Amino acid sequence: MIKLGRTNQLAVSRIGAFDTYLDGGESGEILLIDKESSSHAMGDLLDVFVYIDSDDTLVGSITMPRVMAGECACMSVVALTNSGAFLDWGLKSDLFVPRSEQLGDMAVGSRCVAYAMLDKTSDRMIASTRLYKYLDDENNNQFKNGQRVELLVCQKTDLGYKAVINGSHLGVLYDNEVFTDIQIGDITHGYLKAPREDKKIDLILQQPGATARTDAEVEVLSFLRRHGGESRLTDKSPPEEIYKTFGISKKAFKKALGGLYKNRLIVLSKDKITLV
Repeated sequence: MIKLGRTNQLAVSRIGAFDTYLDGGESGEILLIDKESSSHAMGDLLDVFVYIDSDDTLVGSITMPRVMAGECACMSVVALTNSGAFLDWGLKSDLFVPRSEQLGDMAVGSRCVAYAMLDKTSDRMIASTRLYKYLDDENNNQFKNGQRVELLVCQKTDLGYKAVINGSHLGVLYDNEVFTDIQIGDITHGYLKAPREDKKIDLILQQPGATARTDAEVEVLSFLRRHGGESRLTDKSPPEEIYKTFGISKKAFKKALGGLYKNRLIVLSKDKITLV
């Protein structure tokens, strides 16, 4: 049975003067839309992405899109209409985001993270930036404290950033615990923090435990982030200047620098500290 919006392995069933067709079983013949389809022979098994195009035709493509049904990806907005927006997902026809599925305004040229799915009435591929409608934001024992997960940064908030966890859940990275520049669409690894009573998911980019940041390290990293990644204060600076700037003692400052340097988060030189 054909899986719409997903990859299918199908055999070449007919080769015409201009078009190549695939055996879709009960779904009938499927048009192969790739230009290089003429290089295939009868009976060849091909991995193809199958979907319904804008002409309501069942088609297959050996060019894979950036996202498939049930997945999230970061894509560029290429057009806006009264009914919705269109995203570049790597295929000839763009991916439609209905206005009702848009979270906030969308602009041509901007990038957004969207969830792809089949429209319930037409079975065409559409997308939504309202990720909370389709992804779970509670940890019901799917994840363990400290577990390493893959993150897709999807939204900036007042608290920090929201991220898609392993393609299935939503969690939060807090601003005061993000010590590197991250952008919407970035894919990185992170870790789950201790579970909350409301089961909402908190995330951190650094591995908990041995490499967890002390309060002094957090203060130094936060200062560097706010000041272009550099500080002229070093472990040789007067204690009063260190306290005035960071609110910590020179001893705590030197210990923080040692921890950050050991974990390769900063570079130390005679006259400055630089964020990696």
